[in-house]
Amino acid sequence: MNEQQIFNLNSEEHFFEDDFCISQSNQDVYDYLFNWPSWESNILNIHGPSKSGKTFLLTIFAQKHSFIKISSKDLSREKIDFLLSQKTLIVEDIDQSTSEEMLFLIFNDFKVNNKFLVFSSTQDSSNIKFELKDLASRFKSVFNLEISNPSDNLLYSILLKQLSSRQVVIKKELLTHIINRIERTYNAVNKFVVNIDKESLVNKKKIDLKLINQVLTNQ
Repeated sequence: MNEQQIFNLNSEEHFFEDDFCISQSNQDVYDYLFNWPSWESNILNIHGPSKSGKTFLLTIFAQKHSFIKISSKDLSREKIDFLLSQKTLIVEDIDQSTSEEMLFLIFNDFKVNNKFLVFSSTQDSSNIKFELKDLASRFKSVFNLEISNPSDNLLYSILLKQLSSRQVVIKKELLTHIINRIERTYNAVNKFVVNIDKESLVNKKKIDLKLINQVLTNQ
């Protein structure tokens, strides 16, 4: 066997506030969240591109302020009573919801009882195409906060942190080369780190300019 085998082992994921990269693209969202409970609205939606750090930020927030957090894909009748009994709740990925009825029940309960409810999605909630017209109508009035595409400085910080988490060390000039050529999205940086780490391990290649350009070209 010429290729090194890679095994994906399940491990507990840890989130630390100091690891979250703050810049102009997410500063407003960060400041608003951590000003809780002094919010303008008790119900809000945080939206931004895939891999933009929504889950990371909301996990830190949930841990710090004891919010229950659940993905909209995991909403079910078995869990609804427990969720409705909460005074603070985060429901992630509402634009991927598989149970609009459960989402509707949660929205109404928290709205009527003036409880704190945070949603997340990849787009402004007013643009999500819900099949339930009443649900779509409610989300058109929700207060939205956006995490925008990253600046070069933020891309650099995210790239460095993701590489470091995999114990991958790359020279500064090569990091700059990557930032100058990669697509300006969170998802592109995440994909690049996964691919170059895999390519290096599987084929036992040194991470140099040639390999970097190869991975960038194939993204």
